[in-house]
Amino acid sequence: MHSSGPDTDAERPPQETDGGAVDPSDDGRSLRTLATTTAGLILAVTVLGLVLRLAFLGDRIAHWDEARVGYWITYYAETGSFAYRRIIHGPFVQHVNGWLFPLVGASDFTMRLPVALISATLPLSALLFREHLRRVELLAMALFLAVNPVVLYYSRFMRSDLLVATFMFFALGALVRFYDTRRWRYVYAAGALMACGFASKENAILYVLTWLGAVGLLADQALYRPRNDASGAGLLLAKLRALAGRVRGGAPTAANGGSPSERSPGWRSRGGRILLHLVGVATVFLALSLFFYAPRGAGVAGLYHPPGTTEQVMFWQAVGDPAQLPTLLEETWAHVRFEYGEWFGQAGESGEESIVSTYVEYLGRFVRVMGLKAAPLTVLSVVGFAAERYGRAESRNLVMLAGYCGFVSVLGYPLGTDIFGAWLVVHALVPLSIPAAVGLARIVDWARGAFAADDTVGLATAAAVLLLVGGATAGVVTNSVYLDDQSENNYLVQYAQPGDSPRAELEAIDRAADDDRRGPDVLLFYGEEGDRWADDEALVERDRAGWNRSKFNYRPLCSKWFNALPLPWYFATSDADVDCARTPGNVTDRLDDRPPAVVVTVASDRTTPETALDDAYSRETYEMRAYGTRMVFWVHEDVERDRSVRQRLSGSVGTPRT
Repeated sequence: MHSSGPDTDAERPPQETDGGAVDPSDDGRSLRTLATTTAGLILAVTVLGLVLRLAFLGDRIAHWDEARVGYWITYYAETGSFAYRRIIHGPFVQHVNGWLFPLVGASDFTMRLPVALISATLPLSALLFREHLRRVELLAMALFLAVNPVVLYYSRFMRSDLLVATFMFFALGALVRFYDTRRWRYVYAAGALMACGFASKENAILYVLTWLGAVGLLADQALYRPRNDASGAGLLLAKLRALAGRVRGGAPTAANGGSPSERSPGWRSRGGRILLHLVGVATVFLALSLFFYAPRGAGVAGLYHPPGTTEQVMFWQAVGDPAQLPTLLEETWAHVRFEYGEWFGQAGESGEESIVSTYVEYLGRFVRVMGLKAAPLTVLSVVGFAAERYGRAESRNLVMLAGYCGFVSVLGYPLGTDIFGAWLVVHALVPLSIPAAVGLARIVDWARGAFAADDTVGLATAAAVLLLVGGATAGVVTNSVYLDDQSENNYLVQYAQPGDSPRAELEAIDRAADDDRRGPDVLLFYGEEGDRWADDEALVERDRAGWNRSKFNYRPLCSKWFNALPLPWYFATSDADVDCARTPGNVTDRLDDRPPAVVVTVASDRTTPETALDDAYSRETYEMRAYGTRMVFWVHEDVERDRSVRQRLSGSVGTPRT
């Protein structure tokens, strides 16, 4: 990387093309106009990305993961009890939505809103790298971060992968700005951003490790073949001397006649300031981390059924009595350390399959997603990285570092996961947006050069490539992000995403919950026994004696909760009264006296009393997993049901599969 010194120079985007010639389009423009134009264009791209993220944000039925975390956020908002648990990942989104839900209501839209808004700022991160990238590269990078289909799809998903990617990428940019300007405010910003990143998801630590690894590769590259020094050791010694000189800050040295006593104040003063700043940055990181991770309400005990009490110190209790802060810090650290240890131990588990075969499978799926859903960024990142490494007299360290981080993520993430989801791919695509921007800029330079040389063939070819890149991106965004965002044929869709959208039935449950009915709002039924019992499909616990004995407060307690997902999220947002039945008689006995508004059964359950239900209920069948688990929703004739709700771009969502 190359430092530029003062901020006035730092605002000037580099004006050299890859060939070293001054860009002729810069003639006659003031530096202020150029910087404003670049920032203005990136801001426009950011607004475009925001619109794409907010459009139809609440239409897709909740993925199991969204519903699972969303349920516990509603629980937190209702009870005030919170404790960090790795099973639902970092606490950042839980706190933000825990404040948001009481203000605007809990829904699929509001659940996803924080992820959409925060990830929409990703294109702005390009401005942090303005000392190292040309204007066309900055704009290309912003476009990739705004409209890449994989990034866009999971920006519209209440999962923390885009949160950690956004916070950690901005943190990297802040550290680069510190390198450029030597202004400590950027390190403080990086500390705060990293605290938010770690509070978003545990894999934030992997970002730090990839940064360190990439810096190590850059250092090895510089020391292996130094350009202006006799050896790598000589170059390293020169760098250390230069660093010592900056720390001394111009203090006298033994070489220029200064005595050790004269040197000491300069060393101590500059070193003391650096140490003070480092302590300050660490304090910011730890204070924010404590804020996010510290328990609230009754902590873990408040999540149990029935909710318990605890002697553990809670966050606001310690704020009111600072003498308890050391205890809070100690207890929170012990809990977080345990949960992180469990997370690291779980990573890479592959059941009965061998680690190698699972890794090969996941790597293949990872690369397939990159090739089918992010082909322009993927291909251009390779082109840009190669052009930077082999096509320039001196490679830019930022481009090489981003390439190393992205490519190692492609190889590493499939190894460190126990369940594959295309959301993992964003952790490679975000850093690869930098070398991809270099690759796209090469094509733009080709087009501009052909135009200047009146090369019709070259201009047409370059234009065709650019149109192909834009068209391929637009096509995948339209189909995979909006029209086909629940199909099992869409590689962005993880298997726990419902394939259909029972919106009309969910609206019926919502309306029933608002009415003063004699019967429950929802009745869950599963009646199979013996060899017919399907442990992965049953909606109700097998043994009534086991109801209400779950360790955590998974409501409705009588349900086989994880099989019923995403319904518990919708039950919680509707405040629906839900009951369970295990025999056909349990159902038929209720129909005359206290008929439930909606009955939910499993399509494969042969014990369902269909004849009795058909007299007063209409039914529709929906796929509630991408791989085909089917639930039947029976809606009582007294409950109004609007089939036109939430119609989407394709016009087919809400149309049941019977």
